[in-house]
Amino acid sequence: MKYTVNLSIIALLSTGSAWAATTAPYYEYEILSVDTTGSNYGPYPSGLTEDGDTYSVYATKSKLDQNTDSGLPYTFNQDCFYDDEVCALLYEGSDSSTELSYENAYEAWRTASAYIDQGILDAESYFFGATNNVAVTGFGDDTDVSVTDVVNLDSVPFAVGYGSAPYSDSDSSRTREFVRRGFITGASTSDATISLLPDFYGDSDDDVDSGYDGGYSSAYKMREVTYEDGTSKTLVVGNSSMSWADGDDELFDRCYNEGDDGDEDDLGYLLYCPGFDTQAWAWEYDSASSETELTGFALATEWLDDNETNDGSNATYSAAALDINSSGIAVGVSTYEYNNNNFGGHQRAIIMTPDDNGNYGAPTELTAATDDISDQEDSIYNTWAKTITDDNLVMGNREYSTAKGRNFPNEMFIYDIDNDSITFPFLDKKVLTTEQRLDGESASFSGAGSEGYDMNNNGLVVGKVDAYDETDPVVGSIPRTQSAFLYDNTSGDSWYIDDLLCSEDADGVVTHPLIRLQSATAINDDGVVIAEGYQYSTDEDYNLSVNATSILVKLTPDASSTPDDSPNCWESETLSSEDETSERSGGASVWLWLFALPVLLLRRKKSNS
Repeated sequence: MKYTVNLSIIALLSTGSAWAATTAPYYEYEILSVDTTGSNYGPYPSGLTEDGDTYSVYATKSKLDQNTDSGLPYTFNQDCFYDDEVCALLYEGSDSSTELSYENAYEAWRTASAYIDQGILDAESYFFGATNNVAVTGFGDDTDVSVTDVVNLDSVPFAVGYGSAPYSDSDSSRTREFVRRGFITGASTSDATISLLPDFYGDSDDDVDSGYDGGYSSAYKMREVTYEDGTSKTLVVGNSSMSWADGDDELFDRCYNEGDDGDEDDLGYLLYCPGFDTQAWAWEYDSASSETELTGFALATEWLDDNETNDGSNATYSAAALDINSSGIAVGVSTYEYNNNNFGGHQRAIIMTPDDNGNYGAPTELTAATDDISDQEDSIYNTWAKTITDDNLVMGNREYSTAKGRNFPNEMFIYDIDNDSITFPFLDKKVLTTEQRLDGESASFSGAGSEGYDMNNNGLVVGKVDAYDETDPVVGSIPRTQSAFLYDNTSGDSWYIDDLLCSEDADGVVTHPLIRLQSATAINDDGVVIAEGYQYSTDEDYNLSVNATSILVKLTPDASSTPDDSPNCWESETLSSEDETSERSGGASVWLWLFALPVLLLRRKKSNS
């Protein structure tokens, strides 16, 4: 299938300053305007070019954590560790559009998918499908589209991502050709969208109730690579379907349709996703070619169980390449069998290293990410390698399945391939605010949570960590609010990005911008960051975390200063009463939390063979 693409609305960032102060903040910030019409949550940033002029954004109709991806099981298969009331709201939301949790989580997506196949034509209103600032035509308004990366090739911006095919109105079944297909988009409105074809489509003789016999592929990063033999290529990395999960289409149908018991609202069926066994994959892009469909090749010849075809296991095997560096070393995640059942696959970070000719073999598990855990198989649910620098530094995360410090934390790691060494920058350690750091407070805190999203070639990492005042237990309670962070791998220093936004005038008056940033998703080699969060109109609203507006922010660092040179936000009038008004209490409104902090953590069904 051929598609055309329109990138005319790809956003170009202005260079205007939002500040004029005697002592400037470390980050000059710019609030970006993005049209997210038709969506209820976001915008969420997903990519940033090296020149900082082009970014990609998506928004959703349903409340989802921005990490959630049905093609990456580690993003949704962690045990639910909140109390029953919170879990129920996270799963099911409210049936009333007047409630803040209406159209919550994946229930809306699964319901719409099943209803459309049953010929219910008003189900489009339930779709969470992304609204992007990169327009990708050929994917319908009632489908799921996400742009995952933007990159400049010869000064021309390109975007990659994935989307589902439009529904066909040719018959009452309203089927579609595929549930997911990776793509590349060019910069010109006359360019065709290039479809990234999977290896396995499914047998057309199979009786797939949902009618989706078009395979499955995702694109996550696009990079220029030069191998040892001097061969240069432009590669898009992601994953491709290799077979039906569990050997037939039953799990596929449970993921995308109503399941055996006809209950299309049962979110537990998400645990059957993506319905395919997938493998880390790459496609070569050639600017001189006019092809609108590309076939690719495997970046890993097997999963972590020395299993090439997933014969003899009931577990769904899933793998993906999430990034690749300039020498062709790819990183990502792959499955191993924890239990022999449909939900028995756990995942581990992998490294995929080419030989001198650019050929890939079996992946290497990044065992250092769990070597410090004595009962690693039971304690660590998943690990994944998120990104790799050109200096062979791998940044990733691990996810606990047992309680630690009354939390089930994620913990970021940085692994040096060349030196075979690993660090956990926030292992049982909080990020300190400027005030806490100046007061000499200890950063120690068992079970502290952290998650890295991106790392540049200068060793700067961005992501999210527990907010400064979030110290309460999570087990039997609610998740901790998250805040965007900056970490310097060279010095080992870390900061809340919120602390790097204040200015100070000639009289020593510090002004706070009334912004809370929840996460920072992308950082380029100039240190420019894209983040998302909330802005408030008054000090009172800020300190009470009410009446917020979702914002997307571009952050440009002051090249003449360091983060420690930024004015102390805690000397501002806004934060002078912060400790009094924002102390977290056990009686906090669950509904307010669900509105302010979209999260999806699914209960994992456990059954041993």
